[in-house]
Amino acid sequence: MSTDLLIHATLTVSGDSALLTAADARIKALLVEEIFEGGFEEHHGDDALSYDFKVRGGVPFPAFVLASQEFPQLAVVAEWVNVAAGRSGRARIADGKIVDHVEAPITTSSADTGNRFFSLAADSRLELAFAVMRQDIGLWNGYVLNHERDALFEIRRDGAAIELRVTEGAAEWVQLWCLSGPDAVAEPQALEPPQAIDEKLYDQLERLAQDFVAEWIWLRDAPAAETAIERDRYQRYGYAVHDANVRVARLQRIRGDADMHKPLRHSTLDADYDWIRALLQRCWA
Repeated sequence: MSTDLLIHATLTVSGDSALLTAADARIKALLVEEIFEGGFEEHHGDDALSYDFKVRGGVPFPAFVLASQEFPQLAVVAEWVNVAAGRSGRARIADGKIVDHVEAPITTSSADTGNRFFSLAADSRLELAFAVMRQDIGLWNGYVLNHERDALFEIRRDGAAIELRVTEGAAEWVQLWCLSGPDAVAEPQALEPPQAIDEKLYDQLERLAQDFVAEWIWLRDAPAAETAIERDRYQRYGYAVHDANVRVARLQRIRGDADMHKPLRHSTLDADYDWIRALLQRCWA
């Protein structure tokens, strides 16, 4: 059967650590009774149980629903990606019921305007901007830049542990941050030797970057004929020109009636993705 039909799901059980061992035993007993095609790996910690499923046809939610009913003090969160259906989702299971169930299309088009973020200083200097797309459970890729440099990036998250990889011009990861949690601080490590990026992924990220820049950014090094209007407007508004600058039409649209010389933030990020913004701000920017 084609792996295109694969569903990747992670179910996390958290709460009173004294109950987790008993809950783990009960979940495994219930899974034995479930009929599903595929398997799962366990990534348990002191404060949570994590079950990483790769299955076809459907995720074995009933086992976790029953366990939640028997251990109502524990919280169960499910996240899944169904590539064949083009959907990803998230749900919380509480006291034997599925609640807070949301699904959304997987972002695959570089022209999609979702999951983007901009932060500008009072003089409209670009402090941080990025576009990010989710590739799988615990895996995100994207393009990030500020007023003087840019990079492709990859983020891998397993529970609280996070790895951030970035490029410096070539199609290879050259720097790595390993963090113990979303709020942790770490120094970058040089990857020796650099890690080549898969060709298909690199092409996808290059398209994302090119569309992102074409839509939002003008560059100081671009031909004068292409940037004459932007330069003139920046001069009239009293903005300093940097290596990378946000197009004035975009600035005016997202500022609305706000003072043009105040700091500005604009975000279309999913609510659960703000930690990515904080991570890139703290580590890369």
